[in-house]
Amino acid sequence: MAQALHIICFDNPYPPTYGGAIDVFYRIKALAEEGVVITLHCYYKGELHRADELESLCHAVYYYPRQTGLRQHLSCTPYGVMSRNDKQLLERLLQDDAPILFEGLVSCALLAHPALANRRKYFRECNVEHDYYHALGKASSVLWKKLFYHIEACRLKRFERNVSCATEIWALSHQDEAYFRATYPAVATRYVPCAHGYTDVRVTEGKGGPYILYHGNLAVEENEKAAVYIIRHLAKGLTLPLVIAGKAPSQRLQRLAAQVEQVQLIPNPTTEQMNRLIQDAQIHLLITFQATGIKLKLLNVLYNGRHIIVSPQMVAGTDYAPLCHVGHTDDEWIRLCKDFADRPLTQQDIALRKQILDKQYNHKS
Repeated sequence: MAQALHIICFDNPYPPTYGGAIDVFYRIKALAEEGVVITLHCYYKGELHRADELESLCHAVYYYPRQTGLRQHLSCTPYGVMSRNDKQLLERLLQDDAPILFEGLVSCALLAHPALANRRKYFRECNVEHDYYHALGKASSVLWKKLFYHIEACRLKRFERNVSCATEIWALSHQDEAYFRATYPAVATRYVPCAHGYTDVRVTEGKGGPYILYHGNLAVEENEKAAVYIIRHLAKGLTLPLVIAGKAPSQRLQRLAAQVEQVQLIPNPTTEQMNRLIQDAQIHLLITFQATGIKLKLLNVLYNGRHIIVSPQMVAGTDYAPLCHVGHTDDEWIRLCKDFADRPLTQQDIALRKQILDKQYNHKS
């Protein structure tokens, strides 16, 4: 008999256009290809967009609107959890005794529910959430957002205790694996790499286009902070033009980019445009100041891009440092960009990527 599984997702995972959705969607796809009968429960905000792609992979798909009113803020429970708690979900989970996979801490409103005490329950963590939200608070320049992020971080740290009710924790990175093993020693914890849609390293040897690329969702404070830093501290020292591309750049970022001659900002590129920018860039400059979660954009460029220059936080908790050039200071990042501005990617570079990626990140992991 085929194995059945309930999956509770923090968001509609289709289309898989950002890190968390990519991980969930391709895990669903891999499990379905292995014959697992999936009942998917996913939350959404705003207009509902049903996905035929999910219907084709799952036995059943249920959508639940997030409850985002003021009442959800007035609780000791995290807002992200309160807004994802639907009575129908519990009723549907109790219709059978199949295991349950909770995708992300904010999907765990029912993880500790007494009615599910005897079920096998798997918790897939997306981040050490309270660390992530504290970092978002530090990165934000908007006072009310800073306040929200820090309050939510405190709530998430308290709520995280519910993880002790899980049968097993699936950690996103080695770093997070160590944290959850130490914090919840009574719960089995294992490292489960991100699922993704890449099947082979597709980059070709040789030189790319004469530009350096930084890309990401620019509406996220962490990414905007990095983009602003690169423009202010690095751009004028680079020998190649700098292209910054991503979704929803702020007016502040647009104004800043326009002031520096060698910087080109490409707002809201299409998927085709972004893929082409990634494939053609000579250098990928990926700087982050948060060692939280796993950076799916790093995986993207490992499979599809040429030389990759990173901050240590970008590769923290991963096995990818040998595939990147790690800088720690402005001078080091500028020097590395100059060193690789005219250097072709070699077959040896590509072979090393294939060796490490095939071992660590098979998409069916």
